[in-house]
Amino acid sequence: MQSVSEHWVTQAQKGSPEAASAIYENFHQRIFRYMVYRIGDEQAAEDLTGDVFFKMLRALPGFQVRSAGFTSWLFQIARNMAIDHARKTTAHPSAQLTENQLAGENTLVDVEQRLTSQRLKTVLQQLSEEQRDVIILRFVEDLPIAETATVLHRSPDSIKGLQRRALQNLRQLLEGEEGEDYDERS
Repeated sequence: MQSVSEHWVTQAQKGSPEAASAIYENFHQRIFRYMVYRIGDEQAAEDLTGDVFFKMLRALPGFQVRSAGFTSWLFQIARNMAIDHARKTTAHPSAQLTENQLAGENTLVDVEQRLTSQRLKTVLQQLSEEQRDVIILRFVEDLPIAETATVLHRSPDSIKGLQRRALQNLRQLLEGEEGEDYDERS
């Protein structure tokens, strides 16, 4: 039995605008979230997300449903665009959380989630490109190891090792940040 996304892909390849729209609706938020965490700039992430889907539509006729998972293929497009974006920009800006942005939040939980998300984006920018990708794909986007391996063009065992090193580095960075916060309060 075909998965729903395979059905959408097949129909979109036949020219169905409804299927293309369903693919967009199903994956837009995930690709946007990946881009935000990957490049750290929400405005650029929004632009790049649209570009990912434009590129997907252009490449869709050549996509082989049985050869690779659609999700992996779509995230490969997103990753390649993020890499291209990083090459084009000399600085890696990270969005600053301002009082005006916080004013639009509804509850303390919303504010806390936004601050946590911002902190993670900031720390992720300090990891290597591949470590950042493996953390985002595995833990933010919840892709299985096999799909993450496909997106990053690595073996599953290699992904496991990369994930372990990335988590160790992330832990060290977060612990270092906590120490700085503690020193500031002293």
